[in-house]
Amino acid sequence: MFFGGQGKDGHDRIHLATSKDGTTWKQEGIVFAPEGVNHVNDPSVVSVNDVLYMFYTLAGSGVTDSIGLATSADGRKWSDRGAVFTPSPSPAWDSLLVGRPSVIYDGKRFLLWYDGRKDLPPGAPDLKAPKSDHSHRFVGYATSLDGIKWERRSDPVFGDDAGGVDVFKSGDSFAMVIESRDGTRWATSPDGVHWKSQGLLFPKDSDSPYGHVTPFVFADKTSWRLYFGAAQAEGWNQNSIYCAVIKPPPDLNSTTK
Repeated sequence: MFFGGQGKDGHDRIHLATSKDGTTWKQEGIVFAPEGVNHVNDPSVVSVNDVLYMFYTLAGSGVTDSIGLATSADGRKWSDRGAVFTPSPSPAWDSLLVGRPSVIYDGKRFLLWYDGRKDLPPGAPDLKAPKSDHSHRFVGYATSLDGIKWERRSDPVFGDDAGGVDVFKSGDSFAMVIESRDGTRWATSPDGVHWKSQGLLFPKDSDSPYGHVTPFVFADKTSWRLYFGAAQAEGWNQNSIYCAVIKPPPDLNSTTK
């Protein structure tokens, strides 16, 4: 497991933990912390030809995010490639920031889903960023042959102020879990582009009173193991990683129609 953690200095770094059963975890410490940046977080790791590709949220300063790439042979020593996916030119919907990547490699291409926005809500802690009473996040989609040069769709593929998503294959269909203050929401798609909201997948509870942050699903044929940041403060800055085992829908393909 690769996950983000914030130090007492306020900077985020990426950590590693390992487990034999997916329940009991051994923390192995920080594995990625490039110098001179405000934070790195939200890792999405895929293996291609025995090389690990880690796509991550990168903020050089403030909260103006881009998506970076690092590669590794063992998951412990990483070579940083820096920002490989940046905001679109204004006035595009993702012209301020892009981040929280979710990446799949389909055997030929990298498929990227990410959240982006063109402005922030009033009161957001960035004095230079544009603000709007109607500020919302959207989910975008892009593809790449090498993980560096990307072709993005000009329009978002999902709205509903969605962000912090994880996309995975289940049978012939795609499923997406979405962070929210109600818990983990989800959506389904036949092609990864056209999505249908399915509502709440797993609700918040007393361990996550302020919702779920950046959920992730490890899926097999018999279960979905849902990992999520259990938000224990309204500011979403005091989280622990929880796990819930969910029985997959009996016919996921039917939910995409």
